[in-house]
Order: sequence, then C-alpha cells, then structure tokens
Amino acid sequence: MDWLKRRFIAFSVWMLAYFLAYIAVAIAIRYLSHSFRIVEIAAIRSAGSLILAGFFVFRSKPVLHQLAGMQFGYHVQRSLIHLIGSLALIWSLANLPLGFIATIEFSGPLFAALLGLVVAGLIPGAVACLGLSLIAVGSAYLLFSQGVSHDPRLLVPVGAVALLTITNLMLARLAESKSVVLIVFVMHAVQLPVYLCALFIGLDAGAAAQPRDVHVEDVLGASLAVGVLMLAGFVTQTALANASRYGSALQLCAADTLRVPFLTLIGYVVFKEMLSESIVLPGLLVVAGAIVTSLPQSRVQSQAS
Repeated sequence: MDWLKRRFIAFSVWMLAYFLAYIAVAIAIRYLSHSFRIVEIAAIRSAGSLILAGFFVFRSKPVLHQLAGMQFGYHVQRSLIHLIGSLALIWSLANLPLGFIATIEFSGPLFAALLGLVVAGLIPGAVACLGLSLIAVGSAYLLFSQGVSHDPRLLVPVGAVALLTITNLMLARLAESKSVVLIVFVMHAVQLPVYLCALFIGLDAGAAAQPRDVHVEDVLGASLAVGVLMLAGFVTQTALANASRYGSALQLCAADTLRVPFLTLIGYVVFKEMLSESIVLPGLLVVAGAIVTSLPQSRVQSQAS
C-alpha cells in the first residue's frame, strides 16, 4: 500500500468518526432546544470539550510544554470566529430541517477553494475542479428552488459554514505543529467565558423555552442529551483536527459536506422530517461533487505569476 492510499484511509477513518459524532451532536441539540436556549446549549458543549481536553492536556508533560510556549493570538482569532459560526450552526440545527441544513452546506468546499486561491494563489487540480463544478451547479439550483431571498433565515447556515470553513483551514495549519487536544482546550478556554458572560448579561440567541410539566423521563432524556453533547462535541473537533493531518484543506471541507445524506437520514428516521422533492436533485449533485473533490489527488498547483 503506497503512501497516498495510507493517508487516504487514515483520513477516511477520522472523517467517519467525525460524521458519527456530528450526528449525535445534531440529535442532542434538536432535543435540548425544547428546554434550553441556544447560548446555553453552546456553553454545555464548550464545557464538555474543555473538561475532556483539559484532562488529556494536564496528563501530558509534552503538551503542557507546548502550552507554556504558545503564542495565543492566532488561537484567539480562530476561537472567536468559531464561536460565531457555532452559534449560527446550533441555531440552524435547532430550527431548520436537517436535510436542508446539510444540503446548504455545499458552500464549504467552494469557500475553501476560493480562500486558497485568494490567500495562497493555489489552483485546485482537474479532479477537484470537476467536483467543485458539480457542487456549484447543485448549490445554485438549491438556492433557486428554495427561494432563499424570501426567507432570510435560510442564510444563517450559509454564514455558519462560511465561518466554520475559515476555522477548518486555520485548524489545518495549527494541527501541523500543535497537539490536537491542546488546540481544543485553548479554543474552549476562550469560548466558554464568552458564553457565560452572554448568559449573565442576558444576551442570548434564542427565546426562553416555554414552561411545561417536567417528568422523570424528561430529566433522564435531557441528562443523556447533555452527556452526549459534551462527549460528541469533543470527538467532532478532535476527529476533524486529526483528519486535517492526512488530507488537504480542500479535501477536508469537501468530505465535511458528505454530512448531507447522514443528516437527511437522521431527520427522517428520528424526527420524521420528509425530504422536500425540490432538495433531492441539488442534494445529489452536491454529494457527487463532494465525493469527487475529496478523492485522493496530488497537491494543488500554485497560480502562475
């Protein structure tokens, strides 16, 4: 087995772990949205990741040594961008159909390719360009068929994926030299105080849940959802960071788009959300484009001067 195949297998395994954890996060968020506000859910997820990452950080002397010599400016910038994107994504998962959210995340690879071209002058290879073209066609069809211009709420997940694409690219750079758990620990050490301050001053991204009778099964269900959110939230970030070590930034963002069928299936099976016929064709184009773009390929070329 050659070097490229080994890297692709490792990349695929980490992305599969990410997909499964992301599905668990989506289910937990949808369940908790009936009892908790958006910022409260974000704070719970952040607290879980901070606790778990801190456990591994403080048990490893090499990681503690990295922490002592770390330059925090770049980490803080990424953490704050990720915070805004996370709030937008959590709101979307709580309020919009999962099939639509997953499909509209088409823009991830497109943003990645655009940023690579503008910032580093990198031109995707022929295979990646074919995949990006399919994603672009599918995304344009999706926007046209859903009438996004008439419902501004549908732009929220687009903004979320744009911001989280930026943080994914920043993550790939950090993961080259820093421990994954250290990156997660620092990010949530920045984010959690912001969430707590937002709750303290009453700045929340959602309305309070309506009071209702509380039963034992409700408490148990909420407790289980909180536990799943804290654990799976940590796994999504560590798995994504590890995957970034084995694939290009464009492959990472393209593979991330493959959440489309996963979330669509969960929306139907768990929440009885029927997929709109107008989403099927653009969704298939997006998935096909994401698969093509995430295939093993040679490095992108620099733009000719």
